[in-house]
Parts: sequence; C-alpha cells; structure tokens
Amino acid sequence: MTDDRSPAGGNDLRFVPIALAIVVLAGALAWGLGGVGTGISQRDGDTVSVRGTAQRNVKADRAVWKLSVSQSADTAAAAIAGVTSGVEQVIAFLSGNSVSGDAVSLGSISNYANKEYIDGNATGRVLSYEASREVIIRLADVDKAADLAADLGEVLARGVNIYTSGPEYYLDSLADLRPELLAEAMVDARSRAESLLGAVGGAVGDVRSVSSGPFQVTARDSTDVESGGYFDTASIEKTVIATVLVEFSTK
Repeated sequence: MTDDRSPAGGNDLRFVPIALAIVVLAGALAWGLGGVGTGISQRDGDTVSVRGTAQRNVKADRAVWKLSVSQSADTAAAAIAGVTSGVEQVIAFLSGNSVSGDAVSLGSISNYANKEYIDGNATGRVLSYEASREVIIRLADVDKAADLAADLGEVLARGVNIYTSGPEYYLDSLADLRPELLAEAMVDARSRAESLLGAVGGAVGDVRSVSSGPFQVTARDSTDVESGGYFDTASIEKTVIATVLVEFSTK
C-alpha cells in the first residue's frame, strides 16, 4: 500500500511564503516609521514667507512749478517781444506775492516759424512766428505754490499766454522715511507670521531671507500703485507705503 502522507519536511515548506510575507511587512513598517521620523525632522527646517507692509501719511516738502509763456505774431521780433513782456508780468506777479528772485529761473527763448503747407507741400510762405520761454519756480512752501497757481488767473486776464499743468509736489524727506517704514514693515511681517503659525500650533523662528518691494508714494487715500513703484507729484498730501517679503523658519 502506498503511503500518501507527505514527509514532515514538506509541511514546513508550506510556511515559507507566510514567513516571507511577515518579513516584507516588517520591513515596510520599519521604512514607513522611518519616513515618519524623517518628516518630523524636516518639519524643523520648514519656512513660511509673509509680506509685511507699513504706511505713513505725509505732506510734500518741495514744489516745482513750470510755466511756459508763449506768443504768436506776424514777425519773429514781435513774437519775442510779446514773450518778453509776458515773462515780465509773470515775474511781477510772483514778486508781488513775496516770491524771491532766487526761487525763479528762466529758460532760453525759443522761436520758430509756422510755414504754410498745401497738400503736404511747403509753399515757402510763413504764416506766423511762435516764441516761448519757460519760467520755473521752486519753493519749499508747498501751500504757497498752490495759492499762486490758484491766483494765476489775474495774469491770464492781462492777455498773457501761459501753459502750465500746475505745480508738482515732491517729498525730499522720503530718504529719511525709508528705513523707518522698512523697520515697521518687518515688525508687521513677523506679527502676521505669528498669527498664521499660531493658528496651527507653530511658532516663528529666525529670519531666513528678506526682500523689499518698491515704495509707493500716492495721493492721500489713493489706490494707485505700480509694480516698479509709484510717485505721485500732483498732490500735497501723500501716503507712503513700504512692503517687505520675509521668509521665517518655523518651530
């Protein structure tokens, strides 16, 4: 009679796949736990980037007002004479309003002929002559510059031809404001980072990197900004905005 029972060693072979599976599973668990440990250790090296801003309402401290006095006439001499008379009236107006001569500078007189053209072809005939001269007023008193511009009508009423877009107002103190605003923007960036990380149980570490954005000098309550920076010259009352992008390490 044939014995169908397998030898004892055959039974042991049936457990080999199970043992291998256990070894593989143990290895996978070990690798997974190792990955978790690596993830926790990498968390200490994470960073957070936050933008900080600071702004200050300020008043312009310098005004530059450019006027162009012009005159058209049948002859060049008459045009130049008209401009000369017009400039004298402008200077008299400024002097009468307590503007010193040191605050006024004059450009050279320019003169050109307006020639006749028919169907795009010059006829050689001169229709008129145009002369002009620039008057530039520089004042530290920006309010006075604004008042002068408002009263310019009395010169225009005398027949003087003047072109002006109004005074331009500058902020010379911006150089002193820059470091102050950047420091305030850094404080704002850290405060924002603390709020963000505090909400998820994190903490702010050291500063890893800092970059400052362009300054925006806008009219008060204006939203005008440009990627390369903005500088308003039309308004006396201004708002200066500074931005920084700060990268912090996290704890």
